[in-house]
Amino acid sequence: MRLIDLTQKFSAEEFSANPHSGTHIDSPAYLFPGGKKIDEFDLERFLTDGVLLDLTEKKFGQLIDDEDLEAAEEAAGLALREQEAVILHVSSHVRLSRNGAEYLEFRGVGLVGIDSVSIDGGESEGMEAHRVLLSKDILVLEGLTYLDSIDASRFRLASFPMRLDGAIAPVRAVAMLE
Repeated sequence: MRLIDLTQKFSAEEFSANPHSGTHIDSPAYLFPGGKKIDEFDLERFLTDGVLLDLTEKKFGQLIDDEDLEAAEEAAGLALREQEAVILHVSSHVRLSRNGAEYLEFRGVGLVGIDSVSIDGGESEGMEAHRVLLSKDILVLEGLTYLDSIDASRFRLASFPMRLDGAIAPVRAVAMLE
């Protein structure tokens, strides 16, 4: 088995950071009072089958919708499975539309990841994709890197967060390939 580290690297003698820095995972408590926090999820949710969808043809500022996701599935020759992690490989500043998030929720995925700082354009834009996904306990993994190194459509994904009593946690994400 080959392991590919998908986590951003940094050096520090002392660690202090905004929870949205680097590779991190958002839980429902991020947007919903009383929502599940990171430490309330079973460890199995962070070790799962993953699928990589290539959406790098989308340009700066464009949205990913359901038709884009279906086309990426077809291009990869696969269909999404319940509870698997869907990793979106995008170009800079491309984000998931509400419609795209609803499509992934309908397909029953357990986690949505992206190689961007956010699946949304930011809090000022309503956080619609976050709201759709987190309202259904679908975790959001952001700030991934090195997705070009994954040479398979399906793989195992380990995305174990720091065990925090909180809504957001840093993650060391690793793709495991045969």
